[in-house]
Amino acid sequence: MSAVSEGAASENGQIIGVIPEAVERMGRVNPLCTELIAVKTMGERKELMKIKADVFVALPGSYGTLDELFDVLAAGIVGEHKKKVILFNENSFYNDLLQQTERMRSELFIPVEYFKPLISNNLNECIAHIINGK
Repeated sequence: MSAVSEGAASENGQIIGVIPEAVERMGRVNPLCTELIAVKTMGERKELMKIKADVFVALPGSYGTLDELFDVLAAGIVGEHKKKVILFNENSFYNDLLQQTERMRSELFIPVEYFKPLISNNLNECIAHIINGK
């Protein structure tokens, strides 16, 4: 996320940070934020991000990334939003997750017509998905 913030800052982009109090206490505040919104919990962070976002891009990450990704995907499945969700699958990072998702779909745990993320394997594909959804 630091590289994304640095890239946005280098182009005078707006960087909105939504940070839970616990993370702020850990000293993990991004100094490049043009707007910083403090919330009490991770749940509040996810809700506010779903409201403010135009598109969701899941970069390779850890538990927090997966938590936010699944929250956004589940919200899309039940119709809470119709925003694009993009998995940035650089170096095949999400291949195992995509395989598991297909298994869940084939075993009917996920509806066949489920809200499906767009997959990008490189930066150019990711940008194309952001711009035009293809």
